Amino acid sequence: MTEIELLINQFILDAGKLYTLPELYQQLDEKIKSDRVSIDEIGELLGTDAALCVKILRIANSSLYGFRAEITTITRALSLIGLKEVKNLILMDTVAQNFNKKDKYNAIQMEDFWRRSVYIALIAKRLAIINNHPEPDRLFICGIMSRIGQLVSCITRPKEVLLTIHQQQNNPNKSEFSIESNTLGFTYNEVSAKLLEHWKVPKEITIPLQMLHQPLNLTHAVSESYSQDIFILNMATIYSYILEQEDNQTLEDNGQNDGESDPAIATADMYFNKVDNEINQALMIDTEIIDNILFEIELDALEILSIVFPDSMSIY
Repeated sequence: MTEIELLINQFILDAGKLYTLPELYQQLDEKIKSDRVSIDEIGELLGTDAALCVKILRIANSSLYGFRAEITTITRALSLIGLKEVKNLILMDTVAQNFNKKDKYNAIQMEDFWRRSVYIALIAKRLAIINNHPEPDRLFICGIMSRIGQLVSCITRPKEVLLTIHQQQNNPNKSEFSIESNTLGFTYNEVSAKLLEHWKVPKEITIPLQMLHQPLNLTHAVSESYSQDIFILNMATIYSYILEQEDNQTLEDNGQNDGESDPAIATADMYFNKVDNEINQALMIDTEIIDNILFEIELDALEILSIVFPDSMSIY
């Protein structure tokens, strides 16, 4: 049994039934796999959870999708967004609810964690759109899911998680993937993928998460099907750190009485070399594009956070 499998088994044993996908998700998955299911049937199933329907409608009407006309019914949302994407939104909401027990994650600040997850997701979606990816919304969900392995590790190995955080703060030029691997023996995205596999989440989400920390070491089969996904998620993870640093600087500035701030904020130029050149070329991305993406997604991030992760809004 691998190190990650031991970690997941310990996590599941400690957490009991708390961290599981709801029956509604399983029922929805079964119906979507059926060739005879209708949107009305799915709508009726979702209608059994009024709070979830409200949340899906809020997300459907958000800038994440950008529909011009207001969507007022769950069946309309299903027809416009698609059954698979609504299922992915339920997965996102489930993860948000399951992993929102602050007292269990003393090693990290949950507000910071969810903000960065949304940044990764939004950057990934924008990069996917720029590269004409057929499923940019799936890349958004992958981004949200990419670091839940850190929360798993917080429960099972809190001291090591704290050590990785301190090392990242003291070695900003070093890859956080290498810090995680050297300290823990694995990366957080690998744990995320294994947990989602345990939940029987489709491989279209788990495989990109499994490989995003080593995007140039792909097998032939993986590279043919998922290389673009993995390149996008790797780049999104690296550049999301810029927005996280800006958030941290905002908090520091708010706590100062003299109004002074630290000018040493990371920029896309500073992080360009952290991305493998092969990935930059494959995605045809330069720092000007990244700067525009980071500027554009800040308001979108606020909206998504307020709907799905409201506790992460304290910085604002």
